[in-house]
Amino acid sequence: MKRKLSWIAVIMAVMLLAACSSSVTAPKAEANKKALFVGREGGGDALVVKRLKGLGYEVYVTADKELTAEQALAYRFVFVSSTVNSGKVGDKLKKSPVPVIYAESQNIGDIELSGKSSDIDNGDFRGRAVTIKKADHPMAAGFKGDVTVYQSEGKIGFVVPEGGDIIASAPDDERRAVICAFEKGTPNMSKEPLPAREVYFYLVGGEEINQTDDGWKLFDAAVQWVTGA
Repeated sequence: MKRKLSWIAVIMAVMLLAACSSSVTAPKAEANKKALFVGREGGGDALVVKRLKGLGYEVYVTADKELTAEQALAYRFVFVSSTVNSGKVGDKLKKSPVPVIYAESQNIGDIELSGKSSDIDNGDFRGRAVTIKKADHPMAAGFKGDVTVYQSEGKIGFVVPEGGDIIASAPDDERRAVICAFEKGTPNMSKEPLPAREVYFYLVGGEEINQTDDGWKLFDAAVQWVTGA
């Protein structure tokens, strides 16, 4: 009888150990280290993917037309490149509980965090620097004043947001947000609360190779903030 009880105790201990390892360790690692990149495999997008991998993320690349809200649920966050066709992304992630960084300015209008008029509510301008407007925010990466984000003059994307925090703006127009943070629960233009954090980041496709170290530091800070890391 004693031998039988000993074997039962051993079996229960093994089962308990297996349950703990599967329910705590593995899902946590999977949830925190996977990113979905909506864009292209090559070109400047490949540099962004490389940066995300350098931050410790396993990155999966999908095309704009193949993106679904259900697909996003398997990832810690989503990055939408400005190389996408904005119409094919649209508002697919509007109600998603997964945080998103948008580099495509028109999609900020699709999720009702800005208007949708090109060159008024969204667009780009040529320059090398941005101006920090909220230096105390984590996404400012410790910078103040003007920050040179491009090595040479290039296209810097912007949105004119409705709500949210403008972290950095165009140097000559503080309404044009080049980095903008929208906290979870922030109401959109239809007064619907955001289900997750959202970010707009200025990086226009083709300018990735033009980024300075300071520009990449701002990028890293955006990833850290949107994921709550």
